[in-house]
Amino acid sequence: MTALRVAVAAVALAAAVSARAADLGPVRTLAGGPYEASGAVQSPDGKGVLFVDDARPDTVFWMDFAADGSPAGPPTAIPLGTSVVDPEGITTDGTHVYVVGSQSRGKPGGAGLVRFRIDGGHRRAEGVQSIDDLTSLLADTLSSGKGGKKAGLNIEGLAWDAKGGRLLLGLRAPLVGGRAQVVPARLREPRGAFTAANLEVGAPLTLDLGGSGIRGMEADGAGGYWVIAGGVQGAGTSRLVRWDGSGASVKVVATFPDDLKPEGVAPTKVGGKAVTLVLCDTSRYLLMD
Repeated sequence: MTALRVAVAAVALAAAVSARAADLGPVRTLAGGPYEASGAVQSPDGKGVLFVDDARPDTVFWMDFAADGSPAGPPTAIPLGTSVVDPEGITTDGTHVYVVGSQSRGKPGGAGLVRFRIDGGHRRAEGVQSIDDLTSLLADTLSSGKGGKKAGLNIEGLAWDAKGGRLLLGLRAPLVGGRAQVVPARLREPRGAFTAANLEVGAPLTLDLGGSGIRGMEADGAGGYWVIAGGVQGAGTSRLVRWDGSGASVKVVATFPDDLKPEGVAPTKVGGKAVTLVLCDTSRYLLMD
């Protein structure tokens, strides 16, 4: 995609916004912060929300809401017993919870993708397993075509594709032809070991986000996905879009003030009402109808 086409797509995307910042509802602050919150997901038992903080590589957090949407208290820190450098995405398949690191910091190696079971009653992670050096596993799929070198890999989204039985890795970078990439990954043997040898990486899907990258993503509970689109370099203006899981087109739902810096999105329930949580790395959050 030429620079002109990317610019035109960005203008068209902005023109399609269906909700102004003033329509987003109350912006609340997490208790006990600050937090550099990134990905979020409703817990498998549906009783809370889990999120990662990209400054705390060995921890996930459990948060609860009061009936009015305010914090029920400070989030509970849950040690993982391992370290994921720059954790950015979190999701669940209903049994396991998965956390992915951005792969954009430091040298290849270390826990790139982790899975575990969550004991919500006791607020603890159990059966933690990890796959190391995710960067190398993605190298062939995301090679730049010039000696196989990777072009600034940065993973910031993670979602579970229930229909396909696979994880979807949402990339902030690199873009391909001006489009964001979603990389599918599945276990060759679903009941086999959680190891690099059993992980199969598929061909990337692309999303037309008007030149933006993926800053967060999660299944929306209705067969599609919520995606937070934002700047590839720097925060920039962020938008919440819905992707149906096929094709490159998306539907823009909302834009956010630049100071919020949203990085996590997750359907959940508050006071018995279905809402969409948008979590920001500025210790703030929104609960959208």
